[in-house]
Amino acid sequence: MEVNDDLILQWEPKIQKMVSNTFILGLDREDLAQELRIGLVKAAKAFDESRGISFHTYLHTSLVNATRTLITKAQKQLQTRSIEFKFNDSEIIPTEISNALTDPKNNYEEIDIEILIDNTALLESEKLFIRLKLEGMTMEEITEDLGENSYKIRHSIRQKIHNIFEEHLEKKDA
Repeated sequence: MEVNDDLILQWEPKIQKMVSNTFILGLDREDLAQELRIGLVKAAKAFDESRGISFHTYLHTSLVNATRTLITKAQKQLQTRSIEFKFNDSEIIPTEISNALTDPKNNYEEIDIEILIDNTALLESEKLFIRLKLEGMTMEEITEDLGENSYKIRHSIRQKIHNIFEEHLEKKDA
C-alpha cells in the first residue's frame, strides 16, 4: 500500500476517535495521535492484501496494539517514578489508587482502602467508585450501584490525576 499524505488524511478521523476515547497518564492527546499516525504508516507498509482481510481491520488491530503498548510503557514509567500526585498541598492521591484505575489485574487485598481513599481530594461518588473498583466490581455493577455512569466517574478521576501529573511536571521543569 502506498504511504502518502492522502492516506494519513483519510484515516485521521479514526485516529482522532481513538485518541478521544483513550487516556494515558503522562501522554498528552497530540503525542498519542502522533504515535497512532506512526502506527498507521507502519500498518500501511506491512499490509498484505493476499491475506484476505480489509485494511480497515488490519489498521484497527495495529492501532489497538500500539495503544496497548503505550499504556504498558506508561504504567511501567509510573511504577519507577517517585512522583506524589497532589490535589493541593495537604492531600495526595496514592499510587495504589491510580494503579487500580489502570491495571485491574493487580491484587490490592493488602491495602487499607478506607485510609487511601479518605486521604484524597475526590468527590464522594469518585471515592465510592474507587472503593467498589478495588473490591473487584465490574463497571456495569458499579453503574448499577451508584446510579451514575461509572465510565464518566472513572474518566473524571483519571482527568484529575492527569492534571495533577502535568502540574507536577511543569513545576519540576520550572
